[in-house]
Order: sequence, then C-alpha cells, then structure tokens
Amino acid sequence: MASNQQAAIDRLYASLDLERRAVGVRFLFTREEYDACPVLPTKSKKAYCVMVKLASTGLSLKADLSLFGCAGATRALGLEDASPTFRSGQDYLNFGLYQDLGTAKKTARQITLCDHRIHGVVLRPVEDFPEDQPPHVVILVTNTYNAMRIIQGYTYQYGTESAFKLAGNQALCAECTSYPFESNHINISMLCSGTRHLSGWKDTELAIGMPYSQFLATCDGVYYSANGAEGDIRKAAMRQRLAQRQVADPGLVDGDAYFLRCSD
Repeated sequence: MASNQQAAIDRLYASLDLERRAVGVRFLFTREEYDACPVLPTKSKKAYCVMVKLASTGLSLKADLSLFGCAGATRALGLEDASPTFRSGQDYLNFGLYQDLGTAKKTARQITLCDHRIHGVVLRPVEDFPEDQPPHVVILVTNTYNAMRIIQGYTYQYGTESAFKLAGNQALCAECTSYPFESNHINISMLCSGTRHLSGWKDTELAIGMPYSQFLATCDGVYYSANGAEGDIRKAAMRQRLAQRQVADPGLVDGDAYFLRCSD
C-alpha cells in the first residue's frame, strides 16, 4: 500500500499535466546533519534557483554556503546574515529596479529572510524524501493553468488565502522558500529576471511555494476538485494519467464542470 505521502503525490501528478517534478527543500541545520545526509553535494557553485531547476528534472543535490553562487539566496535561507548595504537598500537600488533609495530600502526590509542559521540545504523531488525526514518547503514551477489548479486545490482545503507576498525579486529563495517557511502560508511568485536568466524558465511559467505541512492536503484538493474544475477534454487526459498511476477516479463526470452547469 502506498504511503500517505506517495498517495497524495500520485494524485497530484495524475490530476495535472506537469512537465516538472514538485521540488522539496529541507534545511540542514548543522554540519553533522549536512554530512549525514546521503544526497551528494552539487559538483560546482550554483545559484539556488538553478538548484531548484535541477531538482525539478528529477535530480537530488545538497549544498552548503561554499556551493551557493547567489548572495540573495544565502541571506534569504539563513546561510549568512544580510549585509549592511542590503539592509540600507543600497544593494537593491543598484539593481535599477526601484525609483529611489527609500523604495529600495522598503522592499529590502519587506523581503522575508529566514530567522535561523543553517549549514546547508537538500533539494530533490518531493517523492524521493523519506517520510520521517520530509522537506520543509515544496516548490512547484509550472504553467499558469496548473498554477490555477494548485491554488484551487489549496482553496478546496483551506479557503481563500489573503497573505500572498510578491515583488518580482528573489523569487525562488525568498518568495517561494523563506516566506512560506516563516509565515506557514502558501505563496505564488511571478519569478524574477535573475532566475529567468540563470535557470531558463519558460515565459509562461511561474512558481508556487508552500510549507510541506500544507502540500499533501493541497495535492488531495487538486484531485477532489477536478470534477468541478475541469472540462471534458482535460478529464479525458486525467483519466489516462489516473490509469497509468493506478489511482482511483475521484468521480469525474463529463459535462459536470461547474462552468458547464451554470445557467444563463
């Protein structure tokens, strides 16, 4: 019998036509915990968002401070403290993204930084984590349609989320990792210019980050809301994925999407 984690993930992958795997991120707080993690470290220094991209293709990797190629991620994730020039807004002002120092400082102060110190992180597809050591945060990078369905799945379980926080900067490290972890809220990100350049995401892709504690229920929410949310063509494709993964049909009925039942 599949574990609760695997059953929920199978429901997600059967419900949606996802090109990428859901990525789990687990903080490794001490050198001992980092060394004991059986996942091999990345072979070269990389930006955190590139690590997420690699994990979304099915790879597993870990990294400590020496293997991070982006200061934005090291301060957001808690590998090192933010510099005085970051806190003053000077670093952000130099990006050319803000009209003045006051705006840059306000944005820097509102970017969520993890309130802890870690030694490293491990990233891998969620289903590859052992259940007794699950990820702390899950990141999904996908197209806008699937993002809508993931939000619908979350809303199915938890109702409307009003705490989304985004700035189009530090997308995967702050908006999709540190903010969901610190706030215990799901978040959506339009990605940022840096990660789109470094990782080569498609123009049509965006990202969602959420605490692992909400991820499995959200997977079930996507699955159970499919009959009301999907049209007949998408239901047919979902039935094929359900069969491939040997997942039970959640009760799909053609012609029964809510928008087909609405009367004029």
